[in-house]
Amino acid sequence: MPFTRSYDALLQSALDLIAERGVDTLTLSQVAEHARVSRATAYREFGDKDGLISAVAAHEIGLMLAAVQADVDTSAAPADLVASVVVSALRYLRGHAAFTYVRDHEPHRLLHAVLSIGDSRMDLVQTVASVVTPTAVVDESQLRVSVVQAAELMVRAVLSHTLIEYSTLSDEEVGAAVAHAVIAG
Repeated sequence: MPFTRSYDALLQSALDLIAERGVDTLTLSQVAEHARVSRATAYREFGDKDGLISAVAAHEIGLMLAAVQADVDTSAAPADLVASVVVSALRYLRGHAAFTYVRDHEPHRLLHAVLSIGDSRMDLVQTVASVVTPTAVVDESQLRVSVVQAAELMVRAVLSHTLIEYSTLSDEEVGAAVAHAVIAG
């Protein structure tokens, strides 16, 4: 589906409202009003609330991956690269207002989310791991596990570390531990 001005406005409005009030009480009518478009336009663009949430998630996952890729040195040694990806993702999510609201007030949304991306319905970990896997810059021969498993371990570590606000581990220690778990040798 081509992205329209109303599509973009609705996505941004949904993100703004999620940062203020969360997902549980969000309605397409509220999002349409905030975006200054008709309810019919919101329903035409997304179908229903689940369609809107999936679109917001896909958009935000894409933005996070782009930010992380821009933040890391892809020519670094594999262990350094994996560690820096984890650290960058942790920092990105901590600075994301909508993610922070959901983490603090509706963590069940992160733990039990089922997103429709394309023709697939996957949980948040599966969704992010499936998007990360094709962009992996570490050769599979350098991994202890498959690329898919490495992506899943990275996503699970980032999600669990962001869900638990206080930890005895620094972001760098989490990144190093994940790198140790996935990089051979």
